[in-house]
Formats: sequence, structure tokens, C-alpha cells
Amino acid sequence: MTPDELDRLYTLLRVPSVSAVEAHAPDMARAAELVAAELRLAGGTVEIVTGDGHPLVVGEVPPSDGRASAPRVIVYGHYDVQPVGDPALWTSDAFEPVVRDGNLYCRGASDDKGNLFMLLAAVQRLTDAAALPVHVSFVIDGEEESGGDMAMRHIAADDVPAAAAVIFDSAMVGPERPSVCSGLRGMVYRRITVRTAGSDAHSGLYGGAGLNAAHALVTILERLRPHDGRLDERLMGGRAEPSPHEVAAWDGLPTGAEVLADAGLRPADARAADELYRRTLAWPSIDVHGLACGEPAAVKTNLPAEATATFSLRVAPGQDAGELAGILDALIAEAAPEGAEVEITRLGEAAPALMDPRDPVLAAAMAAIERSTGWPCVPVRTGGSIPIVAAFTGKGIPTVLSGFGLPDDGIHGPDEHLRFEHLEIGTRAAMEILTALGGIGT
Repeated sequence: MTPDELDRLYTLLRVPSVSAVEAHAPDMARAAELVAAELRLAGGTVEIVTGDGHPLVVGEVPPSDGRASAPRVIVYGHYDVQPVGDPALWTSDAFEPVVRDGNLYCRGASDDKGNLFMLLAAVQRLTDAAALPVHVSFVIDGEEESGGDMAMRHIAADDVPAAAAVIFDSAMVGPERPSVCSGLRGMVYRRITVRTAGSDAHSGLYGGAGLNAAHALVTILERLRPHDGRLDERLMGGRAEPSPHEVAAWDGLPTGAEVLADAGLRPADARAADELYRRTLAWPSIDVHGLACGEPAAVKTNLPAEATATFSLRVAPGQDAGELAGILDALIAEAAPEGAEVEITRLGEAAPALMDPRDPVLAAAMAAIERSTGWPCVPVRTGGSIPIVAAFTGKGIPTVLSGFGLPDDGIHGPDEHLRFEHLEIGTRAAMEILTALGGIGT
């Protein structure tokens, strides 16, 4: 990137736009203004949409030749970031961009300000060169990291046809191994609270006879959790099995054992490493994210009256998130021991998405990435959940989900970073993608 582009990116990175923390609302407004300024630099008209959530930045950039018939491409990204966590775990200030050992370190460097900025710079360069062949509609989210729905509502209300959507919010498979997403999982997010009494009781007097909330919660979770990687059969149905082409692509990726080792993780069971790609990309999974009960640090011989767990079900491509949510809630009720009161808090649901890599839009994007980088680009599913992708695909809009981060960028964790040279590589790839999409349907 040019020095001026880097200066503007660094200015955006310095803004602590943490959407999940209310105290950062002024920072969210500031970041939205900076993104709007980038759209104006691209020659676009801009609106900052405010409402009951954080600002949504939308803009329109016309094709260089002014053709009304030019394909319309929706570019989506998000300017909000995850909380920092423990600052002591960062080598340098989380909101001060630092280039170290060939990497740009800063919260948001990879997820998603750095990747978003590649798309912004690409459109700016093409307009400056009078070479933008498509009409670009920007939708830049301020709530992606906190579950807001302003962007989803905007897309749902958008009735203007679009030839494609382009999103840079995904990692490459590995160094010099870019990819375009061919499917991603949805999510059903739940919190359950188990109550077994009006208050805690003395375990010496009642232990072994009184119903323990912690035991009841464990019983429910044992029923839900995967066994040898498989969930209850009712949760496994409807999934779209990967094609032979996708499975063949996995053979060229690092082994499951290598992936787990690189992440500092141990296999969940004897088959976990061999089945890693199938389990994380093509199957549903359940993981517990948080547990709360009693006072673990205290020496207190009590019988807990309440216990809580927060967990999510990842919904595989081809499955219906709403249908699985109902099955999951029924399984929770079935597993609850007699006498346990279970409260289910629904924290959100997101649909999965499935994209055909043979679609002309995805095929053109992969070819464009290969031309610009000199690296082979493969279609690979993503195990995470990006609700906006399902919103696009649900409207029949072919969606190019890619990006130039790496799996070890540390997104959502300390020392988040992005390979510095990927800023320019990704910008050029974005330019090539937009140029290629200008020929779609002609």
C-alpha cells in the first residue's frame, strides 16, 4: 500500500471501535466517519445510518464509464472489533499499529479493518484510474462482532438486483494459499440456567440426597456434547456432504494433526485429527463456552441451587438453523433430570450458507486471485459463521467470501496481526476481482 493509504488505515486501526462495550459508542461513531471518508475518496455518495444500534455506513460508487447497465456488486465488511482482553498479553498497545517481523500488529489488523481496507483501496485505485467497470454498493457494518442486525435489515430491504457480493473477512488456507469460501456454518446460540432449589444447602446434611444444580447441568451437557465427533442423530440430519472436489482440496491442506498442534490444541478423540476438515467444515458441532456455578475459589461445602452454561451449536451447510434450534431445545428438556427447572435463553441464530464454486462469479473471482497473486486459489468451506453471507445467498446473490489473513493471525485474541505484504497483495487481488466481475453476464 502507498504511504498515504497506510496512514489512513493506521488512523482507522487506532480507533478502539469495540461494538460490544457501551463505553466505546463515541469510538464507533468516529470509526464510522473515517470509513465514510474512505468511500468519498472513492468518489461515492455516502450515508451513515443510525438507529437502535451502532452506525451502518452505506455508499454508492458508480462505474467509471457511467453505464447504467454495469453489474452491481455489493461490498460488505465491518469496522467494529473484538474487545482487547487482558492488555498484559499484548506485546504492544492493542490499538497502536506496529510492524514487527513482517506483520502488522493491532486489534482489527486482520479482522476486519485490514481486509476491509484492501477493498476500499481497490475501489479508490480503480476510480482514480477511470477503470472501475462495476457499480459498487458498500455496506460497512458496525455490529458484526456484537450480533447487531442493522446490516441484515438493510440487505433484507434492498430490492435492487445485484450480480455479486464481495467480502474480505476470511483467512487464507495458509501462506501463498488463498481461497474462496464454498460454504460456511450457521449457529444456534444458547444459555441454559438450571435451578434445583430456592437456595444453596449444606452438602454434609443433604449431599447425595438433594438434587445438585451442577450435577443436573452436567447431565444435560453430557447428553448434548459430541461423542466421537458425532452429535445426536437428530442434529446431524440434512447436512450437505462435501463434494469429491472439495474433499480432494482438503488433501492439499495441512493435516488435521498439524492444524490442531499449530493451534496448541489436543485432539478431542482418536478420530478427531483425521476427521478435522469434515467435522469443522461439513458437520454440525456443539461447544460449551462458559460455565458458572457457586464459588470455585472458595472452600465451601454447599449443594449449589443454580448452575449456568453458555454454548453454541454450529449448523452445517444444508441444514436449517430454525429446525435445529427446535431440536436442540427439545433435547435440553429431555435431558433435564426430574426436579430440575431449566431456563433457556436464546442468544441468537444464524443460517448456514452453501456456495457453488462452479458459479461464474466464484469461478471468476478465483481466477482473478490466481492472476493477481500467482498463487493457486481453492474453494474451501469455512467452519465459522457470518450471518450476512446467508442473507446474500438467500436472495440469490453469488457471494465471494475471501480474504488475506492467515489462520495464525490471532483474531479475537492477543497480538492480532496481519502479514504486512498481504495489504498490497490483497488490494491488487480485489482490483482484479472487481475488474473480472465487470464482464459477468456480458
